Amino acid sequence: MTNKREVRVLIGKRYYSMQTELDEDTLGRVAGIVNEVSGSISGAIDQEGLLMLTCLQLAYNIEKISLRLEPLNRKLNDLGFNEYKTKGV
Repeated sequence: MTNKREVRVLIGKRYYSMQTELDEDTLGRVAGIVNEVSGSISGAIDQEGLLMLTCLQLAYNIEKISLRLEPLNRKLNDLGFNEYKTKGV
């Protein structure tokens, strides 16, 4: 059984209603990350464009982090800690 609750979240220029199982703190951090990235995008663009650019920036950030973690992942694998995987996350 899931404990979903209805919330309203401001993303970019609009509020969105959604159901989530995330606790208030986690949801706040996640929405904060999205809004931080969307707030860094300059120019007068519509909400759809803002969301698309935000998604691309977040994907780029994930790729950069993944590439930085890969050497650590290889070291952990060499030491026998192969349960830590960064590929396909």
